[in-house]
Amino acid sequence: MEEELSVILLPLKENKGNNLNYYLEYMRQIRNNYKDYMTRFRDEITPEMQKNWYENLPENINPYIFIACEHGVVIYPFGYGMIQYEDGKSLLTGAIEDRYRGKGYGRKLFLKLIDLSEEMDNKIFLEVLDTNTVALNLYKSLGFKFCDQKNNVITMELKK
Repeated sequence: MEEELSVILLPLKENKGNNLNYYLEYMRQIRNNYKDYMTRFRDEITPEMQKNWYENLPENINPYIFIACEHGVVIYPFGYGMIQYEDGKSLLTGAIEDRYRGKGYGRKLFLKLIDLSEEMDNKIFLEVLDTNTVALNLYKSLGFKFCDQKNNVITMELKK
């Protein structure tokens, strides 16, 4: 890693006005850059679709912006994560901007998502495409194990 910055997960729901619009657009751009890695919906997301998604977001889905901080001051976002809570389970997803990949931030993002899920005492799952070997290796190194596969989507569960 270039320099060690502290990182936080900023709940999207704590933002309003221009900050919220900025972060929604940020999430949309990252998500669209990695749409080919998405396990459920791979179409391009328009700004209108993103706005509609957020306005109708169920209470059990918590999106976060992954933020770099220095001395407690937000410097910049560099990814996002989400946790969907349902029936004692947490489903994790996340993405890191291209320029920050390969520097350990994906691991930090998922460790923070895991910590939040463990606070709920939930079983923790994620989905990944069988062709996404970089993500598969990361998840395995974090303790996720194969659970199921439907077509090219692998479901993994955290087993510590």
